[in-house]
Amino acid sequence: MITIKDISQHIGLSMTQVSRALNGHSDVNEKTMKRVQDAAAELGYSANLSARMLATGKSGMVTLIRAGRLTSTEDAANLETISGLSEEFYRRGKQFALNMLPPKVDPVPVYKQAAASGTFGGFVLIDTQFEDSRIPLLESFNVPYVVYGRAELAPQHAFYDIDNFDVLKQHVEYLASQGHKRIGFLNGVAGNAYAKYRLDGYQSALRALGLTYNERDVVHGPMTEQRGMTATVQMMGDEADRPTALICGNVQLARGAYTALSALHLSIPEDVSVTAHDDVYVNVRPSSFFPGLTVTQSAFQKSWGHLAGILCDMIEGKDGDRQVIENSELIIRASTAEPRT
Repeated sequence: MITIKDISQHIGLSMTQVSRALNGHSDVNEKTMKRVQDAAAELGYSANLSARMLATGKSGMVTLIRAGRLTSTEDAANLETISGLSEEFYRRGKQFALNMLPPKVDPVPVYKQAAASGTFGGFVLIDTQFEDSRIPLLESFNVPYVVYGRAELAPQHAFYDIDNFDVLKQHVEYLASQGHKRIGFLNGVAGNAYAKYRLDGYQSALRALGLTYNERDVVHGPMTEQRGMTATVQMMGDEADRPTALICGNVQLARGAYTALSALHLSIPEDVSVTAHDDVYVNVRPSSFFPGLTVTQSAFQKSWGHLAGILCDMIEGKDGDRQVIENSELIIRASTAEPRT
């Protein structure tokens, strides 16, 4: 079995330096940490978690538990998140365990079992629901956890999130400044925390501008290209009763909206202005849309380092910001214009 001593001899660093690098201590510079981690991977080193727990009282393993198979197009974001988190925890000397459950299985009992076992030093929560039942459960076990999103209006828990309220506020204010008075919104699945914040931002911005909120102008559902097509047809099919602008929750929805509007013989932006939020996915570029898509942009990839860093600091008892909110940038392209009179 490969040991820390073997790594030390292989790269010519002291055992103390190697140990501190493998455990992600902040006093080890990034170049040295990468050198040690690369050598550990090359030699096939695996940390003895039982020994570490006995020595420190802390597990070197963190976990993410989720029901589903990650096989549909709407799971692209979660796939990127899981891959990104795995890399970030590796850089910090932690082992990242993904626990996938069959679809529709309630994950809460599995969280309870995992927290009670003491196997894991921390938990990452994604697919966050508003008033998420996993949070009080983990609080009751006094185990470190970090949430992707805010599950409460005034959260006490550790989290990383984008300002979803402000995202929709920016879209509504920009479209209203162009003269649009009726603005449709394709939102995410109702009950998801980010979808609630976005709906609140949308309604608040309309009220502040003196515009009427019409329940028919908001559609909730999976943020997929297929859903974007069907929801756009549903919203825009009646020529006498449709919005002049459409906000899409992500670029996949926007891609579906473009297809549907073309099928309805509606041009962008002459007949309908379209905007979206861009998480900067690898395989979808708003600038490649025709016409180019106006977006608020907040790179999805930023979340991984923040989530891993927050949780590792909590596990190690280090000081640090436990709540991070990322702002979004409005990028104006050719998909928006003044409404036809």
